[in-house]
Amino acid sequence: MSSSFGFDLRTLEAFVQIAETGNLTLAGQRLGMSQSSLSQILTNLEAEMRVELMDRSVRPMEITTAGRYLYDRAQSLLQEARLTSQKMRKADYKLLRHVKIALVDSIITAVGKPLIDVLRQRTQSWAAITGQSHLHAHMLLSRQADIIISDDPLADHSDLDRHRILKEPFVLAVPNDYTGPKTLAEVLQRLDFIRYSTSSLIGQDVERFLRLARQEPPLRLQLDNSFAVVSAVASAIGCTITTPLCLFQSGIRQHQVTLLPLGHGFAREITLTTRKGELGDLPGMIARDCRRILQDSFVAEIGAEYGWLLPQIKV
Repeated sequence: MSSSFGFDLRTLEAFVQIAETGNLTLAGQRLGMSQSSLSQILTNLEAEMRVELMDRSVRPMEITTAGRYLYDRAQSLLQEARLTSQKMRKADYKLLRHVKIALVDSIITAVGKPLIDVLRQRTQSWAAITGQSHLHAHMLLSRQADIIISDDPLADHSDLDRHRILKEPFVLAVPNDYTGPKTLAEVLQRLDFIRYSTSSLIGQDVERFLRLARQEPPLRLQLDNSFAVVSAVASAIGCTITTPLCLFQSGIRQHQVTLLPLGHGFAREITLTTRKGELGDLPGMIARDCRRILQDSFVAEIGAEYGWLLPQIKV
């Protein structure tokens, strides 16, 4: 037997018949196999398990204590195999059985319903979670998630499929009543900086950018999500670095804060990433729907207020 388990389902099926009949000839008739073939199967199985399974010194053969243990386990395994075979024959492969998707908050808020509608139509069961964006890559690689829509495209992994959904610039958001200079360094001298939590990917990206820009605003305000961050700016508590989609997702509309160009080519990409070959055309469908909804709603609304952003937003 080549199986690393020491047996396969055919071997277990043969052993069950031997155990129930105590007779190799009768077991062979039930299975359509020769007595010598069954005898060899039993001998090989005992060698692999390193224990005597049947007492051959009596007629009919009697099962040993170890054999009884294997017999009970074999019955369960064979029953599960039969059920699996039946379900495989009856399954509707047009529908995926269960799909779990993890995504950034801004996407579920912006395109949540169309995305969920596609999942409902193409799967028998589904689950979606948001938050903990720093864990999304691990979830996909460890098979805790089937699809992630994230800032992290896992570029170092060649065995993944990727669909870009959105590229957008980071911007500097200030309160509407701010009238001072508009460069990052000058704004940070006048306003407190409102940070995203460093456990989020967007928070990590912003901190990396600040270091590269040689800016070290005091650590005073650190909030968990875009709604809290942008609401604090709208309330004139301070300024932040965010993205147009995060502003859109927060529900705080453009007229409640002022967006300023940040420059330096600082941008983020939202990518749908999945393991290759497992979900058919579902990832592509979700990505297309996301891009369409973003174009029709988010891009149109942002462009109406901030036309200078449109050349920097790609969907």
